[in-house]
Amino acid sequence: MPVKTSVETLEPAKVKLTVEIEPERVKKACDKAARELAKQVSIPGFRPGKAPRRLIEQRFGEGVIAQAAMEESLSEYYAEALQAEELDPVAQPEVDVERFDESEGASFTATVEVRPSIEPPDHTGIEVAHPEWEVTEDEIDEQLASLRERFSEVDEVDRAAEDGDLITLDLDVEVDGATLEDATVEDALYEIGSRGVTPKLDEEAVGKVAGDTFTYTDTLPEDYPEHGGQEATFHVTVKDVREKTLPELDDDFATSASGFDTIEELRADVRNSLLARRIQQAQHELRARVLEAYVARVDVPIPPSMVENEKQSRLQQVEQQAQQYGLEADQVFEAQGTTRERFEQEAEQQAEDAVKAQLVLDALGQSLELDLDPSDIDQEIVRHAQNNEMAPEDVARIVQEQGSLPQLVGDILRRKTIDAIVAAAEIEGEPSEELLIEVGLLEDPEATEDEDDDEGIVVPGAEQAGGDPSELIVPGRD
Repeated sequence: MPVKTSVETLEPAKVKLTVEIEPERVKKACDKAARELAKQVSIPGFRPGKAPRRLIEQRFGEGVIAQAAMEESLSEYYAEALQAEELDPVAQPEVDVERFDESEGASFTATVEVRPSIEPPDHTGIEVAHPEWEVTEDEIDEQLASLRERFSEVDEVDRAAEDGDLITLDLDVEVDGATLEDATVEDALYEIGSRGVTPKLDEEAVGKVAGDTFTYTDTLPEDYPEHGGQEATFHVTVKDVREKTLPELDDDFATSASGFDTIEELRADVRNSLLARRIQQAQHELRARVLEAYVARVDVPIPPSMVENEKQSRLQQVEQQAQQYGLEADQVFEAQGTTRERFEQEAEQQAEDAVKAQLVLDALGQSLELDLDPSDIDQEIVRHAQNNEMAPEDVARIVQEQGSLPQLVGDILRRKTIDAIVAAAEIEGEPSEELLIEVGLLEDPEATEDEDDDEGIVVPGAEQAGGDPSELIVPGRD
């Protein structure tokens, strides 16, 4: 016998659900509760669980039986009512029982936040400018210069130190006459001009020769532990001076450093590598721009509990990070240049934006009826494995143990929905397909590849995957 229900909308994302249950069902619930209570007592003349209900009532009282029946059955009635009214709760309900009686039946109300019903707007034609992705010749030169540094030769010389030289040094640092033990180093190799200690060290070291000692005063960096920003005295001993010789940027260097035959080939490879990274970063930013523009098209009533849960999740990440390094959370906030109060304020706004985007994407994804291929699950598991530095098989096992396959599927569908929005957007200044193929970010449609016979990573239950999408939980995940 189904429950009788009615719904009153209190707020855009909050309803009051009224549920009525016929006396017959309440009586069955009470009879069942009495049988369960009978198993807990021993009554002379009756086997365990077989004592008549009237004896159980004499032993426990009618009120105890009704209370046990109500606690056992309300969740069942509530679930039926949600299904009947097609409600999707996002928080625990506030339940008020008006009556629970075998002769009169039961009646209760449940006030609960629900996932709002959203009519997703048209997702096509969003106009955005593609983030900057081009690479300059100067940036290529910088990469080649770094490569030259890696292949430089260092030789000890018998002369005064110059800018760009390396010196071997011993270093002591004092603050208010006390030596900072964690700042003391011996036989450290230091490059003059690198500003690796304080800027004044680079000035003082120029002109020194092996065996020289000198002292200077400077201010410690602001982020230096405990003594940041304080004035300190530095005692330095120069052990030796070394000259660095950089190789010429020629074909020989290209061959020895990379295996290319010519410096032009090496330069082209550096350019393509830089372009690939820059374009990937720009594409990630592009997706965020397009999503922001789409979400702005619709007003969404956001359930406060969803925002609070997302906010608390962000705070828990900081707590876990602090625990991992043996710190207090406030120390982590300080290291990030913020305070707990400011972080919570920012986290709340970020949580609200994230929840709104999730709700809109879920609604649009459902309307688009996107397909889910088994390979999509494989790719998502690999992505999580890479992000958490784990083996894909371990992630698949965690997904199975946690029963989080529906959440994983939700991640995939949400990402596919963003893909659909981006594909339908009008993007100005994006790289050409030819360039994407050249730098390895797009497969050449004319190229022929052998089919991959790998059956993928099997997650039991994948064929029945579905449910409310949210983030996959992986232990240790940032």
